[in-house]
Amino acid sequence: MQRSITYPFYIKAFMLLVLYLIYESLSTIYLFLPPLFGVLFFYFIRALDKQDLSLLFLVVILALIYEADKGYLFLSSLVFFSFTYKFILPKLHQMIECTRCMHFIYIVLAYIGFWIFSLLLQQMFVLEFASINFYVIWYILFEFLLVGLL
Repeated sequence: MQRSITYPFYIKAFMLLVLYLIYESLSTIYLFLPPLFGVLFFYFIRALDKQDLSLLFLVVILALIYEADKGYLFLSSLVFFSFTYKFILPKLHQMIECTRCMHFIYIVLAYIGFWIFSLLLQQMFVLEFASINFYVIWYILFEFLLVGLL
């Protein structure tokens, strides 16, 4: 029996990468399109929980694309994701057992927490402060519905 050297996951991952590049470019132009940062955080958590290295690698690449497109510091989102996964989420999992509630908290924590984390980094490195606008509410609600479908 022969094995194919092209696994379906890698083909899907490459297609997802290309589509995310296009979508991220469009979300920069059209502000009503959410940047899917909360979905990236959700998949980061899922990849670590399931110990899926290929999915984790894909999420890392997509997060780096997000940072480059939005002008954040290099690896800042991954540091935030790791810090949140290691120190904040275990405490939240002890208090809350509702999975839908946790999905909503993941999305809110991704946007609001990363904004606060960025403010902290910008204060430390004396950079220009990032602003937050009311589109974030739309992004949180839309991505919560999207994660609910996943």
